[in-house]
Amino acid sequence: MSEESFVYTACPGWGDHEYCALKTIVKDGKIIRTEPAEYTGAEQNEGFICQKGVCSWRQVYNEERLTVPLKRIGERGEGKWEEISWDQAFDEIAEKLIEIRDTYGPEALAMWYVPASLPPSYGLEAVLMTRFSGLFGATHPLEGWGLDNGPFYAAYYDMGNTYRYMSSDPSNWDHSDLIIVWGANPIENQHRMGKHIVEAKSNGARIVDIGLLFDGTAGYSDEFVPVKPGSDPALSLCMANHIVSKGLYEKEYLLEHTVAPFMVRDDTDEFMRDGDGNYLAMDKVHGLVAAMPGVKEIAGAADLEIEGSFEVFGVPCKTAFTRLREHLSFYTPEYQERITGVPAQTAVRLAEEYAAAERPYILGALGLRYQNQGESYRSFYLLGMLMGNLGKPGAGVTSELGTGGWPFLFNDGPIVCPEGPERFKGKILRQPDFWEQVQTEQPYPIKALMIPSGNPVHNCPSRGRWLDEVFPKLDLIVDIDIWMTDTGEYADYILPDCQPFERTELICIAAYNHVVLTEPAVEPVGGLDPATRYYELAKRLGFGEYFEKSAEEWCDIRLQSDSPMITAIDPPLTMERLKEEKLVRIATPPIPWDPFLGMDFGTPSGRLEFYCEKLVPAQAQIARYIEPYEVPTETSKAQGENEEFPYQFFSGRQRFFMQSMFTDDPVMRELSGGKPSARINPVDAAREGIVDGDKVEVYNGRGHVVAIMRLDEVIPPGTIQVWFGWRSKHFEEGMYSELLVPMSSRETMNDVADLWWKHMEEEDRVKWHFFLGSEATMAGAWDTIWDCACNIRKVTDAADVDEDGKDVR
Repeated sequence: MSEESFVYTACPGWGDHEYCALKTIVKDGKIIRTEPAEYTGAEQNEGFICQKGVCSWRQVYNEERLTVPLKRIGERGEGKWEEISWDQAFDEIAEKLIEIRDTYGPEALAMWYVPASLPPSYGLEAVLMTRFSGLFGATHPLEGWGLDNGPFYAAYYDMGNTYRYMSSDPSNWDHSDLIIVWGANPIENQHRMGKHIVEAKSNGARIVDIGLLFDGTAGYSDEFVPVKPGSDPALSLCMANHIVSKGLYEKEYLLEHTVAPFMVRDDTDEFMRDGDGNYLAMDKVHGLVAAMPGVKEIAGAADLEIEGSFEVFGVPCKTAFTRLREHLSFYTPEYQERITGVPAQTAVRLAEEYAAAERPYILGALGLRYQNQGESYRSFYLLGMLMGNLGKPGAGVTSELGTGGWPFLFNDGPIVCPEGPERFKGKILRQPDFWEQVQTEQPYPIKALMIPSGNPVHNCPSRGRWLDEVFPKLDLIVDIDIWMTDTGEYADYILPDCQPFERTELICIAAYNHVVLTEPAVEPVGGLDPATRYYELAKRLGFGEYFEKSAEEWCDIRLQSDSPMITAIDPPLTMERLKEEKLVRIATPPIPWDPFLGMDFGTPSGRLEFYCEKLVPAQAQIARYIEPYEVPTETSKAQGENEEFPYQFFSGRQRFFMQSMFTDDPVMRELSGGKPSARINPVDAAREGIVDGDKVEVYNGRGHVVAIMRLDEVIPPGTIQVWFGWRSKHFEEGMYSELLVPMSSRETMNDVADLWWKHMEEEDRVKWHFFLGSEATMAGAWDTIWDCACNIRKVTDAADVDEDGKDVR
């Protein structure tokens, strides 16, 4: 009998932000099961596997997967295809790209890539795609279309670094005494995070869940506080107001680590400076004292004023903390109750509990995927600043709840830019500009779209924009995927990709402080890996010599990093060692990763900036609640006041799908109910005359979707929810993304979005792709609106009524 062997692979559900590696067991040349990864050192017991990971290996043998290249022979979306050879596919695609390049220029090709769609994120697909686009001169629409922009925005402006401050090793909250899970569901969806919430609770922590739905995390928590979509900062700023107005804040922390004592001019809202450009503060002993930009220490300060109004060089000024107090005074308990639905007394109690806790932790967790997400995360960090909880052991704020290990970088620069950054020919474009440019063809036309990773027609808001405004302008659409997706249905060519179980990669997200070599568990079933695919295409386009390496050779180059976390590994980390050991722990300091270690910040002041001068032009210097956007088919009236569209639509995710991944797994579909459904609170259903099982149409001025309605008390009154993940073919009519506001469009842009992009350009962060250190990837787009106003009506089939129109079901 043959023996079992194993390799590590990246879980196909990588976008769940657990970044799990799977121990994939093989016998007789076939995968038979998956198990948790066996990490070492401090992460020895951190390997987990969820129900999706357990089932994921069956995708390799799914009869619905694509195994041969397809060429469209009918109209786009008609579903008529012919199978062709790889050589024919590459020959014809290259011929069309050369024609487009020679007619319109190389930038007429746009490359669409979303990391969460392909495991492992930021793997060979990402670096080789960027290498290809840079050598060809293609356009790269940055992926910042508002899905998870909020944490990037908050970290960049308030703490000075886009990536560093969004994550934390989850062991840091094992000994917290209060955990507020805000807008996420880690108990069901993020098992490693859930483990440490359980650990904290077993150590006596109180768990509070704030969110839209009563999910698994809410059920495990000591208290569930439901809020309306997009209203979160009204509650958190009310809590901040109570802390400030009652004097519960940590004064010394604010004076030492934040801009609280800095003078702000009444006339310009900017910080008051001396002739050398230094920040000014008032000291009770020495009078005016100066702080150099970027230097947190204030020389000569003995007893700084935190509040007050002063005249400095003839200019009326107030301290930044005084400006904060004035700003927060608007967010009364009664005001937030009208916005969020949270009773005023509950908001006050939450504020007092947070202020009284010795080691509280706020877990933002990338769950706020709707309006006001950026302001929400800024307000969470503000609460941490007010109580001195940033940098305190057992306390903190994390806005991503994703990677939880020490950060390090692979040697990707030479791969991405083989001729040096100055000769990178790719064009960077933010996505709002991408939409306009496709339609106007200014300043240059975009005529081809290649999609190495992602399913935008399905997963992006406003399906109609792709089908009606973008695709008709394109001469070539190439989709690279494992499945026939909503996007692939409208492509001209579909190239089958490899499954994660069929490729060589490095898991490069340091969530578990390990470098993991993922190896093919089985031979690819028809698909090509990125190394082979880009070589074959580049060869036909005239620069194949830049891609004459195998996946293993590319991985070997990536390992040649000068990151201390890699160079200090003993014995040295090599491909040979990885092949033998399969995973190797990086050389971390002997403590868990905490982004606030050292309390050093990259802000202009070198301090935590709850008052951000860079946002003054947009009058957004302090976190705020913004009323819902006014869009063409809806008004900005509060929820329930819009007679035409009185309900809030929310496209909620469920644990059996990951974005649109796992939708093709029959077991996952069955566990998800077998077909898509909508949900409504029983109170609203009674008012509308809807009973459980009725077929309904959810609609607004942009589109509609027809689904079976389920009555569910976990849905807040005034909200209609349709499960995210189901493909359009699963719905009888319409699609939930038809209702949503067009992503990254001018309808949802505001002054902050434009200012953010301007800052990225001024700081030269847009010029190069983010693999070279750019932080512009998520910038310049704003608030993908997964919630919007809608209405519902019951749909009755002809077979369900008698000749008099009476329902006979």
